[in-house]
Amino acid sequence: MSELSKLCGKGKEFEIGGIKLNIKPLSLSDMDLMTEMAKEGADQQKASKEIIKKVLKDAVPDSTDEEIENVSVEYMPQLMEAISEVNNLNTGNESDVEYLKKIKEQQDDARRARENRNKKAE
Repeated sequence: MSELSKLCGKGKEFEIGGIKLNIKPLSLSDMDLMTEMAKEGADQQKASKEIIKKVLKDAVPDSTDEEIENVSVEYMPQLMEAISEVNNLNTGNESDVEYLKKIKEQQDDARRARENRNKKAE
């Protein structure tokens, strides 16, 4: 393994609904879902659901899709809180959604800068 393996996040154990779950951090491959969470409405809900499904599957690899789909919504706040904590998403006074919106704005700014550089190069 390379030095990058040191940058892989470590999981943390949480008790949710009477069971212990080792919640693992999200990775670069989950960035699209994280930025979707910064949007309002249906996109945000869909992204939240996909993140929760992924985290639950990682925490309980032998769980079925049906079992995950049947997890009660009463546990969603606890799951999202655990996901936020293990990923260090809450940055003090701002909400996670505000933080994710800032990430999305930075990504949009970087994309626009690349597009402008490419136009100038042409």
